Amino acid sequence: MAQRSEIRAILHVNPGGYGFAQPLSEEETRGIFIPPGSLRGALDGDELSVVYWESDKGLEGRIEDIVKRKRTRIVGVLTQAGSKQWALEVEDPRLIWPVVCVGGRRGGEPGKVVVAEIVEYPSGPRPELCVRVQRTIGEPGALETEVQKILIENLIELEFGAAAEREAAQVPTEVREQDLEQRADLRGLAFMTIDPPDARDFDDAVCVELLGDNASNDDFRLHVAIADVSHYVREGTGIDEEARGRCFSTYLPDRSIPMLPHQLSSHMCSLVPKQDRLAMVVSMRVNAAGETSEWQVRAAAIHSRRRLTYAEVATSLDGAENLGKKARGRVFALRECADRLRRARLRRGAIELDLAEAKVVLEEDDRSRILDVVKSRSSKSMTRAYNLIEELMIAANEAVGELAVEHKLPVVFRIHAKPDLEKLAKLTLAAYALGTKADPDKLVTPRGAQKFLAQLEGKPFAGALHMLMLRAMSQAQYSVENVGHFALASRAYVHFTSPIRRYPDLISHRVLKAWIARQGGDCGPDPVPRMPKLSESEELAIRCGERERASVSAERQTQSLFAALHMRDRIGDRFEGTISGLSQNGVFVQIDAPFVDGMVKVADIEKDRGEPYNRDETGVRLVGGKSGKVLTIGDRVVVEVVDASVPRRQIDLFLIS
Repeated sequence: MAQRSEIRAILHVNPGGYGFAQPLSEEETRGIFIPPGSLRGALDGDELSVVYWESDKGLEGRIEDIVKRKRTRIVGVLTQAGSKQWALEVEDPRLIWPVVCVGGRRGGEPGKVVVAEIVEYPSGPRPELCVRVQRTIGEPGALETEVQKILIENLIELEFGAAAEREAAQVPTEVREQDLEQRADLRGLAFMTIDPPDARDFDDAVCVELLGDNASNDDFRLHVAIADVSHYVREGTGIDEEARGRCFSTYLPDRSIPMLPHQLSSHMCSLVPKQDRLAMVVSMRVNAAGETSEWQVRAAAIHSRRRLTYAEVATSLDGAENLGKKARGRVFALRECADRLRRARLRRGAIELDLAEAKVVLEEDDRSRILDVVKSRSSKSMTRAYNLIEELMIAANEAVGELAVEHKLPVVFRIHAKPDLEKLAKLTLAAYALGTKADPDKLVTPRGAQKFLAQLEGKPFAGALHMLMLRAMSQAQYSVENVGHFALASRAYVHFTSPIRRYPDLISHRVLKAWIARQGGDCGPDPVPRMPKLSESEELAIRCGERERASVSAERQTQSLFAALHMRDRIGDRFEGTISGLSQNGVFVQIDAPFVDGMVKVADIEKDRGEPYNRDETGVRLVGGKSGKVLTIGDRVVVEVVDASVPRRQIDLFLIS
């Protein structure tokens, strides 16, 4: 009999009635298969105690106990199931149990989407989910209804609690004299912010000082200022409880749902120009080779000189004299510093995946009206402008990581483990099928992965292999155990630069303040945050990981929702695109413009062409069973939009040629 072990895990339910339990322990990272009929009333996202063992197909297990329920509410269409019985039709395929309403339809309108509180979880020989209707959300398929559904399903709250709102109302509206105690006065440095034109908050400002006479060869002193959120958000307060519950801000095409109340995120924790602001500042020396040293972290006061947009920076870097002599000189110094850091990062093997992101363009006066869906970085100049800030933020996060390792600080690291060997083998097979080579033994090092991606430049299937490389790599996680960051080729990496919108960064600020206080440095006024126990940071790392996945899921689902809504008026139109992926049931196509993704059903291809089509062992080709005709990832195609379902958040296509 196989040896059996017990472990805590999070359940992921498959619509087929089985599940995979993902261990919370870092000692075991493989998913544990829970066979059909063995879910014991557990719901997707529940925390479980699982007994597991090795089987012929990998890890297999059974649910020993449901430790913690994730869902307390669900959404669905209120329908009549009998003369006096009401039920919910739930679209979430992960909810496999029947949903029965207790207390009838009270509080809900038949045929409309309602939110209901779970009053009894599935159990016994005929398990069902019992709920009590709370309120009506709206008509099925309406934009606002669908957005609300996504937020509720991902446990994202729109409103802040009363305690947090009361505390936020008492936050000072300007920096006071007592706030400046135990801080470095860096208001004389020429900080500036660079953000998108529609940015709602400015949580970072940057500045470089030239330490010699020649900007090309001499060293820089780089300063990265991050809003001192920990000064205003104290542990144990109502605002902190809300922030710890949310862990992240969530950004949807038509709104943002902040981690912190507006008074903080858009005012006192926003490094607006021409005003004093409190910050945590990471400073370091950057030499001509892009190597950093002399890392220093301080609580400080700064005074941003100017707010720039990425478009203004891009235009200036292209040679326009649109900023004035001083500002333009500072931008070019920042760019030179960022270029040094980037060259050094690439030399050590950092990976840059070329994966374009979509941006929904909305009408200013009517945020429900979609004008277009475009690539988020429309030009090389814009990419270079964005990269400038990204490089400086990476340098700051790495500097904090190095300090955390050196001084054994209980921070939450941002880790990225080596790629999965089995997935790398599939990537190698796919690359060979597409006409290029890959060695899985070399892909387990950042340098090897970097060289593989470099040889794809200019090839039609490059985007597809970049995506396959992403899928082969482990998912970045939060952990107190530092294993480095594979994609960045970093020895240690700590999220430090966005405490307005990420709770892990707020943890880092508190830990560093406590450590600085022990050194007698600039830690800010009392009360200084306490140094957390490692076990506390570990618990928060798990919580942050859960909420990050929920926030990302909501953002992706909403992006797909808006894309489907935009294409609903384009049914019958034809577009050019590229095959971006294959499954046994569908061919995924990325349309050029609008920049949206859709799927061609394999069944429709088979019906149209009169022969079966199957995906071959490489996973990148769909082959006709009679003719041998091939559809391959990277192929250019013409497709017609046949359906755009807002509730399913999916665009259905038909292959024309």
